[in-house]
Amino acid sequence: EPADNLTNDVRPEFRVTVPEDVNRVRVSLDGGKTWMDATKASAGVWSYAWSSDVTEGAHVLTVEATDIAGNTATRTLDFTIDTTLSTPTIELDGPDDTGVQGDNLTNRSQPTFILKDVDPDAASVMVSVNHGGTTTTFAATNGAGGWRFTPASDWTDGAYTLSVTVTDKAGNVSHSAPLTVNVDTHVTIDSIVLVNDSSFIGDNLTNEVRPHFRVTVPGDVNVVRLSLNDGKTWGNATQSASGDWEYIWPDDVTEGKHTLTVEATDIAGNKATQMLEFIIDTTLSTPTITLDAVDDSGVAGDNITNEKTPGFTINGIDADASQVMVVVTHNGKSKELALTQVSGRWHFTPDSDWTDGNYTLTVKVEDKAGNMSQSSPLTVTVDTQTVISSIVLVNDSGIVGDKMTNNVHPHFR
Repeated sequence: EPADNLTNDVRPEFRVTVPEDVNRVRVSLDGGKTWMDATKASAGVWSYAWSSDVTEGAHVLTVEATDIAGNTATRTLDFTIDTTLSTPTIELDGPDDTGVQGDNLTNRSQPTFILKDVDPDAASVMVSVNHGGTTTTFAATNGAGGWRFTPASDWTDGAYTLSVTVTDKAGNVSHSAPLTVNVDTHVTIDSIVLVNDSSFIGDNLTNEVRPHFRVTVPGDVNVVRLSLNDGKTWGNATQSASGDWEYIWPDDVTEGKHTLTVEATDIAGNKATQMLEFIIDTTLSTPTITLDAVDDSGVAGDNITNEKTPGFTINGIDADASQVMVVVTHNGKSKELALTQVSGRWHFTPDSDWTDGNYTLTVKVEDKAGNMSQSSPLTVTVDTQTVISSIVLVNDSGIVGDKMTNNVHPHFR
């Protein structure tokens, strides 16, 4: 303040106002043992800036003014030089440090902070709080327990960086080191993934009897455990290098539908629980393929047909089949064709005429869980034409080949 004669400048400057007939002004800091001549700045105003550093503490300035008549006047001024100010500190109040002591983690939405090393001559003690890129400054309070700061309203979860700025009466300013605290009033489970989902990603269907789960949680979670029996028994997950938590069931899990319970606990003591339903499916029927009876034009069951586009019936296809393929091999070349179910029936008919010869057909099935099965091969023979190579009159009694005989019971071959 201008009137308190307190400064943090070690080379103080003084201004002396005197009558205009004064022709000499000098100043002393040692009671008049040594003098320094001031300089006339304007009519009646003299100034002097100390040319060397003045020590810290209280001082008495002696001013002597002499006018042109030789009259002398002396006056003193008490002033103080203060260039020092302690570096303040800020820490989370012990009862509000709800995590591991000293980790600056709290589940309190209005935590209290203790400010230390604030000098008695502090004129202003301010706390700056940065959260989400926005900085807000608050005045700290000095009570029976010393300097403290408690936010007036609830803080949302997240990181808060606090720093203390102290200004003393001399204008010295000191800043604390920043303190970052994390407010964590609840914990979440971000995701639960069935890692060995053998079907479409996210449908939680697998043919693995020892399912592998990956749990993603915030970084402050320190315990993740899993249960398949509503929490009666638990298995502890392990955190991987990526930060996710992994657990592979150590024993075979039965076929069918299951409900997984996941519990996450953070270092602030908050808990969250989440469920995941999944299905284990390890079974798939073995399909069969048969030549349609109407196209089995030889002896029934001999798999000989005179149809160029014979039909085949496919059975043993489970309801959860996701892909049904028929592989047709002819003359050493194989072709794979996808089938679709029509009116609840699986059937295959070639889309173009088959030439005569042998065809081997195999059905391959894959279900939604990724299980695979295939039929026994079926070989069919396509025979669409016949020829008469020759007709011979066996008992030709004339010249061979003249087709004349005297036998009234002709014999033909």
